Amino acid sequence: MSARRVCYFVFTATVLVLIGTKVVHWMPHPSNYVVNIPVQDNSCSTAPTKQAELMSPEEIVQYLHWTNSTSCQLAVDFGFDVAVWGGMAAPDGQKAVCLDQVIAPVYGKCLVYSFGIKNLWSFDEDMAQFGCQVYSFDPSMGVDDHNRTERIHFFNLGLAGKDEVNAQGWNMKTASSIYRMLSDRHGATKLIDVFKIDIEFYEWEVILQMLKSGFLAEKVLQFAVEIHFHAEDPLEIFQRRVRILQDLESTYPLSYSNDIGGFVRFSSRPNSGLKRPLTILGGKEGYIGFEVAWYNSRFYNSNGSHSKDRVFPYYK
Repeated sequence: MSARRVCYFVFTATVLVLIGTKVVHWMPHPSNYVVNIPVQDNSCSTAPTKQAELMSPEEIVQYLHWTNSTSCQLAVDFGFDVAVWGGMAAPDGQKAVCLDQVIAPVYGKCLVYSFGIKNLWSFDEDMAQFGCQVYSFDPSMGVDDHNRTERIHFFNLGLAGKDEVNAQGWNMKTASSIYRMLSDRHGATKLIDVFKIDIEFYEWEVILQMLKSGFLAEKVLQFAVEIHFHAEDPLEIFQRRVRILQDLESTYPLSYSNDIGGFVRFSSRPNSGLKRPLTILGGKEGYIGFEVAWYNSRFYNSNGSHSKDRVFPYYK
């Protein structure tokens, strides 16, 4: 039997098991059931395993499109706006959040950091409606700190790889510095349920800094990021940025840390408004923006105190 046929049968059996599991979940008293699914199973995945520095352009594209969607049973979009570019409408602002009971935000107890607003509040408003306290940040809007609602708190502040006032005159801070600044509000040990980033290329220095500092490993349960490239970027730039994502997803100690990356991807979708002719593909069209979401494997199926209230249906 060919490897392709074996993979097909394994996939079919997995789908049937998951369907059966969902039926159980929607029966009475679902809190009596706990589902333990593999953190990451790539046995039938097309995810590239090659090191980023050795990837071809085609392998880079394949890696960016890889969803690993079976790692989360219930991935749901929060936030939705319609953006118009060049006469074309496209969805914008939505971020995937995993609502599997062992990692989902808990109503009335969840904390969200949202970086990059651009006067589009749909994600923040959806997370607030879900019962979370949302801290929103964007120095480009020219708006002073204020409470937008009882649950949405805005700060005229940006996220970067170091604390500084940048060339635009914006006050920029690292995630660690911002967390310390807000610790009196939400507590010094509170985990961030969803850490969302849409900050137009600053994400690369930010992800690397958060990995090196240990902030991602210690404080973040779910991580949702729009990643960006330039259409004319050479292969070396794509490889360097994919290496950052591979470090985030690594299951082995990083060269600059004693810890693993430990984040599991569960969603990756191209931004339909960011399709361009790519230099690395010889002018063939491809995407230069992706919405990617991960959860922290350290807390998935964890028996730690953070998970004690995480039983379906997430509200009281």
